[in-house]
Amino acid sequence: MSRRMLLGWVLLGLWGTSTHGQIPVSRDLLPTRTALARVGLERHWMAMVPVLATERLLEISLADNLLFAQTDHANFYVYDAESGRMLWAAQLGRVMGNPQPASVNSRLVFATNANLLFALDKSTGRTVWVENLKTMATSPTACDEERVYVGLETGMLRTFFLYDRDDKNLLKRDSQGRSVLASQAHFAYNWQTSGPLRSRPLPAGRLITFGGHDGRVYVALSETPTMVYRFATGGEIDAPMGSYGTRTLLVPSADHNLYAVDLFTANVNWSFSTGAPVLQEPLVADNDAYVVNAAGTLNAVDIPSGRARWSTSTLGGQLISVSGTRIYLETQDQDLFVVDRGTGRIVADPRTTYSRAGVNFRAYNVETSNRLNDRIYMGTGNGLLLSLREIGQLRPRPLRNPKAPAFGYIPPEGIPDAPPATSPTLPLAEPKDENAPPANEAPAEDKPAPGGGQ
Repeated sequence: MSRRMLLGWVLLGLWGTSTHGQIPVSRDLLPTRTALARVGLERHWMAMVPVLATERLLEISLADNLLFAQTDHANFYVYDAESGRMLWAAQLGRVMGNPQPASVNSRLVFATNANLLFALDKSTGRTVWVENLKTMATSPTACDEERVYVGLETGMLRTFFLYDRDDKNLLKRDSQGRSVLASQAHFAYNWQTSGPLRSRPLPAGRLITFGGHDGRVYVALSETPTMVYRFATGGEIDAPMGSYGTRTLLVPSADHNLYAVDLFTANVNWSFSTGAPVLQEPLVADNDAYVVNAAGTLNAVDIPSGRARWSTSTLGGQLISVSGTRIYLETQDQDLFVVDRGTGRIVADPRTTYSRAGVNFRAYNVETSNRLNDRIYMGTGNGLLLSLREIGQLRPRPLRNPKAPAFGYIPPEGIPDAPPATSPTLPLAEPKDENAPPANEAPAEDKPAPGGGQ
């Protein structure tokens, strides 16, 4: 065990569980119970990432029920997102370069550091394999149970298989019937786009979809390098895309629009003009999509119809959480901004939260957008993690029905008819590019090498 990992476990033992608050931090960094109550919040838990004096927390992200924390010394810590308990730690090199959100499936956690892709055991943090991508990873990782995807600085989406296969290309099984995890990354295929690939890939059952800096949405088969279709917008797609139900893909574009595209047919159900570039992920809760444009306007869009329910001006902050009744943003000055979800009325602006209520989050410059439930997560550069909840909300409220079929699910009877598009004048797919490869064929340079190697 490394000295850093040992230090983490020692500090954890000394401080106890995060819910007891036994963390030696400045009192000024922790908002009081009274101040939080004035804006309807309470502390859920707090924890301390065991950073050294010269070390800084750079990135936090969420996946499944895990919170990931990454430092500039390439230390990677994993916490239970609901209790704040540290589960394990791992080392991703010596210096962290361009940290990106991590992803997780039932057995592995995937994280990147500069040009390296790490597969870590979900239960223990043990390194299963490390892959040199040869170039900088620029997108968050994404995975399903059989593959991991990562976008690169060159505009390439690179895909790896996670399990060993036999001579007949069938998954190998151990004595208990479980698929055998590969001890090294097995190259599957590449897809090439133009410009750095920053938007998080979105697995969708038998499909994989990803947005490019070239303004295109790509939808391909996930098992083999076969492109199903491309859809062109008028601007870069650098923010993560959202999803609704089993087949509605929500595409934020720098051309000022949010598009709702049918995953299976490429039909544009609607497009919603926000009035400025959309540079952050739309948060989907129940039947609504909440999207903030670059001018700071927050829009609530009814997803089935594509109509605006309301819009309100904010101070250009980041969406960080959606509850049953409220929307929470953090402004560029790290102040809390609260909006009523039903009406768009401003419940508390920065003047109210900071000056009147006394809630000071200005040291919390590391935040994440919670697309899973209503919890709020933020951190400081010196390693303090803070989770908040609405008063009395003891259980997290999921933004999506956990019993609903997954995005991309195809029922046994096949794909049902698509709902009618509400914007028939929009193009249903990208106009033909004479220099582009056929839609059902990978670019020649991106086909898998013989034997599955690179």
